[in-house]
Amino acid sequence: MAEIEAGQQQVQQGFFRRLGTRLHDAVPDANIVLFGSAAWGVLMAMSAVASIWTHNGMLIASPLAVIAVYFYGGSLGFAPGLMLARFLFGRRGRVARFIGGTLIILLATHTATAGIFALQYRVFYSHWHATFPNIIWFFQFAFTSAGAIYQYSVDSIYYYWPFSLLCFLGYGLWFARPHGHKPH
Repeated sequence: MAEIEAGQQQVQQGFFRRLGTRLHDAVPDANIVLFGSAAWGVLMAMSAVASIWTHNGMLIASPLAVIAVYFYGGSLGFAPGLMLARFLFGRRGRVARFIGGTLIILLATHTATAGIFALQYRVFYSHWHATFPNIIWFFQFAFTSAGAIYQYSVDSIYYYWPFSLLCFLGYGLWFARPHGHKPH
């Protein structure tokens, strides 16, 4: 009985050791985070500008606000997206790294940008919301944020297509390269 428990403890310790190693390997270098976040934010802002320009010649109410939302969304989504992609797909083959990296950065960028849009949405509607520490305020906050994220998810495809798709595929190729992740 004691031998079985000792074996189970070794299996658990081995699992947590491997998990810790994978988490450590998934953390990107500071230079990649800083420069990659800035570059990814610029790419997302440029692709939004290119999409707006292609669709309607920059005739929107506030182009600077849209560009800022896409820049900050791309900048904030890069590091968590890279870390999650490295954690989930860093030790897999090139095809899996390409597909996984592309999907993860797409979701991370979209999620971060949707969060920024939801905050902006919340600022606009906060004038009509209840004061902070009560249950009505929490409901208003939750449903306003959910509505903003839904609206952004539907409307943002217009700005993501087609130029951001090229950026996402380029990121996937970069992530899938033989040295696109930390060595094991």
